[in-house]
Amino acid sequence: MNEKKSIDAYLNEIKQERLLTDAEERQLAERIQQGDQQALADLTTANLTYVVSLAHQYAGSGLPVEDLISEGNIGMMRAAARFDGSRGKRFVTFAAPYIRDAMQQAIEQQTGLYRVLHEGDVKAEKRRSHPLSIDAPVGGSQDLSLGRVVANPHAIDPSRQMEEQAIIEELAHLVTRLDERERQVAACLYGIDTPQLNMAETGEKMGLKRERVRQIRDKALRRLRRMTSNKDLLNYLSR
Repeated sequence: MNEKKSIDAYLNEIKQERLLTDAEERQLAERIQQGDQQALADLTTANLTYVVSLAHQYAGSGLPVEDLISEGNIGMMRAAARFDGSRGKRFVTFAAPYIRDAMQQAIEQQTGLYRVLHEGDVKAEKRRSHPLSIDAPVGGSQDLSLGRVVANPHAIDPSRQMEEQAIIEELAHLVTRLDERERQVAACLYGIDTPQLNMAETGEKMGLKRERVRQIRDKALRRLRRMTSNKDLLNYLSR
């Protein structure tokens, strides 16, 4: 069985799992903290499709998607063991950094990036007296340059960027519960799997007047707010 068929079979197996409510996640989190392994399994099983969606973002990185899914599932289990449902975050928002980190570490191990600029490396020590081009490859990898290793003081904070990405991913997860027209409007206005549009552009794309788009958006927002207690996501929806 090739990779695509294998992943399709896996998706068919897990797609029957229904999404959990906020209350259900909180209850499972409490049981997990008490050592309930079934609760751990229930929380992670309900979010397996989310790991698959993240794994596809790393396709072509050097690891088969199947391996990325496997590593992501391990990361999700680590997150589940630490998840506190009382803090107002949905599990996928909390787990996203753990899942991504697990996948990225696996990719780095596979491609040998852990060998980059180790302190005390004899060869690196010999090179310190010579100027290096910012575009020069390092660590034996032609894909990694010094410019990608050195921090950019003007760059966006990666942790903040990851948190915002997690919020968008949770929003995309919740949008699937809306009806078709609400889903289309939300996808356009928030740039979910499509370029982000304003209300006028969304109306033009969907053949609707701007006021109608606003009405559909407001209805979708009311439904989305009822679906989550994640304060970060609620703040994002209020922008």
